[in-house]
Amino acid sequence: MLHLFLQFTETCLFRNAFFEWDCFLCLKRVQYPRTLVKVTPFRIFSLKLAFFSAVLAYLAVDLLVWHGPVWGALHSRRANALSQDAVAKVYGELVSCEALERLEQEQNWLRGRTETPKEEQAAMLMELVRRTLLSIRTRYNDKNLPDYTEEARAELSRLESRAVSAQEFDSWLASQGYTRQSFEQRLAMAMKSAALLERAAEQHCAVSDADVDKHYELLRGQLSIPAHRQVKQIFLATLEKNPQAVENHARNLLTQAQKGEDFARLARNNSEDDATAANGGDLGEVYDTPDRTLPELPLFGEQALPAGKLALVQSRWGWHILLPGEITPARVPGAGECRESLKTAIRSAQRELAVQAYYEAAIREAFSNEHLQIYGRRND
Repeated sequence: MLHLFLQFTETCLFRNAFFEWDCFLCLKRVQYPRTLVKVTPFRIFSLKLAFFSAVLAYLAVDLLVWHGPVWGALHSRRANALSQDAVAKVYGELVSCEALERLEQEQNWLRGRTETPKEEQAAMLMELVRRTLLSIRTRYNDKNLPDYTEEARAELSRLESRAVSAQEFDSWLASQGYTRQSFEQRLAMAMKSAALLERAAEQHCAVSDADVDKHYELLRGQLSIPAHRQVKQIFLATLEKNPQAVENHARNLLTQAQKGEDFARLARNNSEDDATAANGGDLGEVYDTPDRTLPELPLFGEQALPAGKLALVQSRWGWHILLPGEITPARVPGAGECRESLKTAIRSAQRELAVQAYYEAAIREAFSNEHLQIYGRRND
């Protein structure tokens, strides 16, 4: 609108050669006492320059300081956005209600529910705003980020390999509103966004040995390794069976094992615990924790079974022929043993905080510069 106004003004007032010539002739005839007004091309240029300078000065004051009529016409944001069914506007880009619904469907599917709780709808909208901000910043920093075209193409091929046919994969892409090319570009953009976040968080994720030692002292009481021992078993279930027959079979297998029969072979041929039977009944290391499997088995404490001695024990599920190993007492690991795991945990926590701070700073900057407007749904 502004461009058309300026073009019309220039055409009507200054680019009309006949008008300029008439002005020149009329002014040429006007005489003042001892003064003759002479119009030259330089004076015409000066008039044009003065006029356009005045227009530009008014626009600068209207748009940047006064927020006058022109600013109001150009910034009728909410009416325009709502007319296009937008829920937000980020740096001039409208965020559609359809995009918000797709995000909610995605999150509901991941969490195994059918609809988004009302108390989470605002959080979903802010998540979509964060993703839009990250996408815009990724495009702005595109030349400073690696090119992920090949990686995106490989990922597209990997996803396609999961489909029954190429036609089915193309149909799925079409149902999501993508072509192969646009989906590949989206994958590349997502990889660039992840790289941008990593670069922003990297400077906050430096972990020194002093940091590790400090966290070790703070968490030392929680780093205790509980007592543990290796256990092998032959399991016979009593569910929907004759309990006495199952007990007799278990005692028979115990007798065979005590006479020197190979315990692993007996477990593979007789144990009903499919998870351990193939491994010769090996349960691996069993730790003395409240949530361990079958806590009623006497593996720890005063009633713990002696190491290397076969025992027949009944649980709520059936009979267990156990062959326990030596008990390793509980202990607190040294700082050197858990240094790498602590460093990884600290770095992961720092990265999460850095990413959160990055998003908060981006949203705060957009708000302060009036580049972020959030409207919500029409019925919100």
